[in-house]
Amino acid sequence: MPHILLARPHPFIVSEMAPFLQQQGFGFNRLLNLDSLNDELAKADATVISLAITSPLPQSAEELLAAIRHLKPTMPIVFASLLPLERVQNSILRLMQAYHQPVAIASAEQMLGAAQPGKPATALYFCKEDLADTVKRDAFAKLLKLHAKH
Repeated sequence: MPHILLARPHPFIVSEMAPFLQQQGFGFNRLLNLDSLNDELAKADATVISLAITSPLPQSAEELLAAIRHLKPTMPIVFASLLPLERVQNSILRLMQAYHQPVAIASAEQMLGAAQPGKPATALYFCKEDLADTVKRDAFAKLLKLHAKH
């Protein structure tokens, strides 16, 4: 069973994405503190990082991505937010470009760049709206299964 690490477990991710992951046949864990990141990454096939300003963890999305890339440079990354991709794509590109060139983003509705799910330079993105729309939900499920192959 593919396993997803909820690395910045914002309440939206836990309440909305956790049931979605279970329905799609994924197991998941929440990262409770940065000290357990290495152990959690060892079990994970992909990790979800919330772009929300607040999180139960004190680390920012940028700090968490840096820690993940340091420990496991090829870990597939998924970013999540309440906002549509157009509002956060520049932030995602900036975060990913610190580690990869060129960078791509794949979402349920569009691809930015030469997106290849599962490759380290491709980030998946989903927003709350994607989970509410059946077509987008199914499209994202397919992308996530490709991204988190193990």
